[in-house]
Amino acid sequence: MTAMNPNNNLKAIAIGSLACIFFSATYTVNSFISAGGGHWAWTVGLRTTFLVLLLLPLLVFQRRLRPLLQALRQHPLVWLGWGGLSFGIVYIFLTSAAFFGPGWLVAGVFQFTIVAGILLSPLIYKDARSRIPVRALLLSVLILSGIALMQWSQRNGIYTQQDLWLCVILVLIGASLWPLANRKVLLHTEEKTHGLNAMQRVAGMAIGSLPVQFCLMLYGYQEAGLPGGAQTLGILVIALSSGVIGGILFFVAMNMVRHNAAALAAVEATQSIEIIATLVGEIILLGIVWPGSLATSGMLVVMGGLVLYSIPAREKAFRLPKVKWR
Repeated sequence: MTAMNPNNNLKAIAIGSLACIFFSATYTVNSFISAGGGHWAWTVGLRTTFLVLLLLPLLVFQRRLRPLLQALRQHPLVWLGWGGLSFGIVYIFLTSAAFFGPGWLVAGVFQFTIVAGILLSPLIYKDARSRIPVRALLLSVLILSGIALMQWSQRNGIYTQQDLWLCVILVLIGASLWPLANRKVLLHTEEKTHGLNAMQRVAGMAIGSLPVQFCLMLYGYQEAGLPGGAQTLGILVIALSSGVIGGILFFVAMNMVRHNAAALAAVEATQSIEIIATLVGEIILLGIVWPGSLATSGMLVVMGGLVLYSIPAREKAFRLPKVKWR
């Protein structure tokens, strides 16, 4: 196992935090599109199609497209499976959830991915990463308690309890599948020594999901015809901000600490920033009001948990007690 480097851990956390600000465009613009009546299937399908079209010229310019295509040809089922899951199925759940709750709530519930990523580690890895970092798990629970406060603040809002429950269930499913797909792709490229960088992995998963995207766009056309100009422009913004910029930055951060389970969990925990970034975006774009003191308290708890994650100034700060899954 690679020696732990606290400076590298902090750098990865900073990059992950920046990535999650760009990720928040997904929730904000999804809310904008759903408010305008745009069909969810077009939103999911066009998002990844635009992402592929944006990434391919960059890969050609960097002369990295051929190695990626070789990796895709060698293990097509890996990329089709995990790509379809991460860029297809997960986004179906997230985009559908935007119809049943505010975007910042969707972003908040999605933070379950923090705990899911930790709990799934024993099912993914066979080395030291298969152990559950106790401190990391406790801090993730702290962050989730802040998210619960934010959710509770909406109990008397404009959405019905049935809508909010449906929103939560859809996002929880997506939040469980997201870290599974991402870590499986990282593990695959690590074991097969493909040497793919972050942009190549994002592009590979996006290309692998194209069969799912084409099916979704066909369904969207049958149900609602062609998407409108506002929806198309919004999807392009999502693809550029969340897919290209945010996705690449997040993969870079995860790759930097891929051998350190605690630091990997810390990078995934930066996704809690998406809640506040999404809320600010919805206030600006949709004119919603700040959700109140209870939600603000939840945000402070979330940020407090993130600060505790990013405190390590010495290497021993990430030498955490571990507990075996079995």
